[in-house]
Amino acid sequence: MKQPVRPLGRNAKSILDRIDLSILETLTRAGRITYQALSEKVGLSARPCLERVKRLEQKGVIRGYTALVEPSALGHDIIALAGISMRDPSTESRQRLERALCAYPALIELHVVNGEYDYVARFVAPTLAAYESLTETFLGDPRLGIGRIHTTFVLKTLKPFEGYPVLDGQD
Repeated sequence: MKQPVRPLGRNAKSILDRIDLSILETLTRAGRITYQALSEKVGLSARPCLERVKRLEQKGVIRGYTALVEPSALGHDIIALAGISMRDPSTESRQRLERALCAYPALIELHVVNGEYDYVARFVAPTLAAYESLTETFLGDPRLGIGRIHTTFVLKTLKPFEGYPVLDGQD
């Protein structure tokens, strides 16, 4: 499993200049663009553009490249958002739960949160029965320390996640 890159921090955007931001904006919209076309779009020659992209990758600003796939095309007809509360919030229990959750391919996103839940997770499943089986597995293992899983099912996606905003209009 690929480990997440250590976050750059809240002021990371300040270390990115206008050209870096332009590169990121272009890549988030057209990840398959050639370096030649990218360099023309951002106003650099190809070599310096390639060097900037490599630097952004090395710094962890660019975490990787991927294709956005329609979940239902892969048989993921159920998308569930789950709030997970722990019975035992000790460090050992948290680590055990996090390892267990991340080992399941059906878990596509997991966040540690504050408030009513300890985690918010996004799962995919082919059927409601498959999702129910998954949650029963988690709830049935006392070593994981889960007290409750509150699930909200996605009925329709109005705006799918397609990347983080680079230029948010506040610049």
